[in-house]
Amino acid sequence: MTNSTVTTVTLKVNRFTPRPERAERARGGSPFARTRKSSPFGGSSAAPARRRPRGKQWVQEYTIPARPEDTVLDCLLTIKRTVDPTLAFRYSCGHGMCGSDAVAINGTPNLLCTATLKDWAKPSGSLPRTDDEGFRRIGDDAGTEEEASAEVSPDTACDGSLGVIELGPLPGFPVERDLIADIDPMLDQIRKLKPYLEADGVLATTHEGKVDVFEYLQHPDELARYEQLSNCIACGVCEGSCPVFAGGDAFIGPAALIWASRFVNDSRDTITMDRLDAIDTADGVAACQSVRACTRQCPRGIDVGEEMWQIVAKVRER
Repeated sequence: MTNSTVTTVTLKVNRFTPRPERAERARGGSPFARTRKSSPFGGSSAAPARRRPRGKQWVQEYTIPARPEDTVLDCLLTIKRTVDPTLAFRYSCGHGMCGSDAVAINGTPNLLCTATLKDWAKPSGSLPRTDDEGFRRIGDDAGTEEEASAEVSPDTACDGSLGVIELGPLPGFPVERDLIADIDPMLDQIRKLKPYLEADGVLATTHEGKVDVFEYLQHPDELARYEQLSNCIACGVCEGSCPVFAGGDAFIGPAALIWASRFVNDSRDTITMDRLDAIDTADGVAACQSVRACTRQCPRGIDVGEEMWQIVAKVRER
């Protein structure tokens, strides 16, 4: 059996349909109904905490023709176009550059467009069994770690199947529908840290009065300090892998800290101390537990865990 031979794959998709919001009563309602209460996890009356959406949850299986080199996104598009148009998921570029299609694949945060079937399809008995809340059942016999990580070879599949892949929304974020998670909490945290260059505002000019573009050139060593960090696409994979981040104000999250570190390491930025002050809080670097789970699946190759350690060291040494 060659790699070009079409076999099948089974996708187990954790689906979710939100319950319609109740219309607010025009008359006769409680006088306290519109009072906004503060959340014990942060926020204020002007910005109420996000509540976990409620609705219908179920697991739906799709078995479709596929090849080992196909990506999980290829399979979902096939399902969307030919099998079930109601299936909801998010994607844009399809090449691992935009980061919009981050989900949990076999329980691990990753991008749909870069995950191939030959790397992620597993025997049906090796997938971790989870409850309705998405947590693995304690004591459930789901196979050994070696079995769970074993790759299925299409050459040895006796039934012509590549195996099974389980899909769920990105952990740590509220679910909007099916595989679409609300990543606004992460983006809000990034915005709080001013993710843009703050220069001194003085326009350097030459003797002729023209803009001196060479004034803003950097030495290669200066560029190397933040160049890799500038590749962050805010996909949320690191946040979905982090056991501390929960999509709220309890921890600002590794993605926001990466964006802060990118400008802290930029020699052209003039508010380094202000940036370090902004993350030197109980929900900033102090909340990071140095688990380094955020490093495992970064699609841009950033060693997030190491960078967390570096930014914590900068905060403590200032």
